[in-house]
Amino acid sequence: MKFLLLSVMLAGQPLYDTEATCTKAATVINDSYPEQTSICIPAPTVYFEQLEAESTFNNFYDLIIKLRNLPPKEVDILEE
Repeated sequence: MKFLLLSVMLAGQPLYDTEATCTKAATVINDSYPEQTSICIPAPTVYFEQLEAESTFNNFYDLIIKLRNLPPKEVDILEE
């Protein structure tokens, strides 16, 4: 099971392999910023599905950009 670190001090939600590692990170943030609270929660399976979907979309988008930047091949050039 993976764990998400939830904190308003971070731009995203880091994902940790163990609860101990996540709790250690939360403790460091809580000690450094006592006015903010950071907690660890088990990562929901929906989170992984969203990451996979976003990754697939981003990879496809990157492929389109790379293909658009390729020079045209000889067969693609129209003769007048």
